[in-house]
Amino acid sequence: MAGKQVGNIRQQIDLFGKEDEALGQTPSVLSRPVQRKTLTQGLDKDLTQLEKEIDRLTELVRQKTETVSRKSQELYELQYGERRQKTEEELVAEIQLLQSQVERTKEITGVAIQKYSKETDETGKNSHLEVEGGVLGNQFSVQFDVEIQEEENSVAIRNLNLLVEDGILKKLHDPLLQLSDNNALGSFFSLMEQFSRWNIYRQETFHHFTEKYPDIVSTDTDEETVLLLQNPQISDSLTLCVMWSFTIDPLCRFHPDLRLKVIVHKQLLEADQENLIK
Repeated sequence: MAGKQVGNIRQQIDLFGKEDEALGQTPSVLSRPVQRKTLTQGLDKDLTQLEKEIDRLTELVRQKTETVSRKSQELYELQYGERRQKTEEELVAEIQLLQSQVERTKEITGVAIQKYSKETDETGKNSHLEVEGGVLGNQFSVQFDVEIQEEENSVAIRNLNLLVEDGILKKLHDPLLQLSDNNALGSFFSLMEQFSRWNIYRQETFHHFTEKYPDIVSTDTDEETVLLLQNPQISDSLTLCVMWSFTIDPLCRFHPDLRLKVIVHKQLLEADQENLIK
């Protein structure tokens, strides 16, 4: 009995061990590798399909994420950004702020912009600008081209054309021509601001003295920048000429020049034997 059991165990072991050749290749042994190969091919195909599906879903998720982010940004801009509908109080506050900034700029520089236009080409690197305004009451108009130089990381001004009132052009003709040739836009505004302040101060000073001392102080009828002082109670008295002028250096910088000239009549010079007048 015990020997028979041992034989059965031996036979069962040999079915999957070294004794397979003695028993022959049974159908079960032949079918195992065929089934494993078929199963492997099916899994590879399923995995390939799953990978494609995962890639497709990943792309959809990415697109949806971009769409949600874009919509969220648009909603944020509409609610909190510059594109949102602002209240009337906010618009009034912005207008008041802009007006304050304009007045502050005008106070510091004297420049008030009244008209501005800009045309840019398709490249976005070249623009033509026209600006009109006033510098402390003196009207001006400038036209120029702007070129963005990316390599040098700078902006170049070309073809500067300056237009001013006839009175200013008469006094500043040469420096204005030089500034235009050199495309010196900043120097133009600096020159206009300094000349305008000088002219305003001169007018206020002349007005003050002619109003306060009308019998003694007068202005030259031929030259508006000369203030005359003379004692009307003394015949052939000295005449003091306060001459308000200016000079402009080679760099087109403005320099006020105040001089005093004395006019002495011939009879008075002849009577001054001790050279007191001199």
